[in-house]
Amino acid sequence: MNLKKEKKDNSRKHSARVGEFSFRRKYTAIQIVIDVASLAALVYIGFIIYNCAVDIEKLKSLNRTDADMSMFVWQPLLIWAGVGIGVFALSFFLIFRKKKKPQKYRITKNNVVKYCNIVDTCIACIRLVIIISLWEFCYLHLAAIMMIKTSFSPQLIIDAAIIVCILIITRMRLNAISDTEQENQDKPENRKEIIQD
Repeated sequence: MNLKKEKKDNSRKHSARVGEFSFRRKYTAIQIVIDVASLAALVYIGFIIYNCAVDIEKLKSLNRTDADMSMFVWQPLLIWAGVGIGVFALSFFLIFRKKKKPQKYRITKNNVVKYCNIVDTCIACIRLVIIISLWEFCYLHLAAIMMIKTSFSPQLIIDAAIIVCILIITRMRLNAISDTEQENQDKPENRKEIIQD
């Protein structure tokens, strides 16, 4: 009985793993904000699709004879809601799954929580940008359905640039915590050499 209780307690304490390191996950305020914003963006895509469906059904109810109303269908727009939900689910899988210990960075029990938070925040930020870019795709698709002339949105290029910036900043932050850990490990050795001299 005691062993079972200990196992349950350990599973509650160690909700995340990076390589051989187990630790309790710390859900930061910035991650909460990003998750709420991502959910709001997903709801907004649903709102766009709902409004389009209502407008098309109103047009069809007018029984217009000057246009082929069979071409106006809103159901294909649901693909963007599906993609958004898929991105949302995939990001949570990547965040909560067991992570491999990176070979490139020096990760120890002292900085593993920081490493995990940096990686998780990066995933959440990229998820938010991707879901926001789905707005543009949804609008372009809607314009095509309604036969409205549109041009390629520069916002998609900006979104791609933002994702690249997020990856660069994340890499810089990971290098910083790795270098700091290296310096902390080197300090005691340097002190020993000074004392021996």
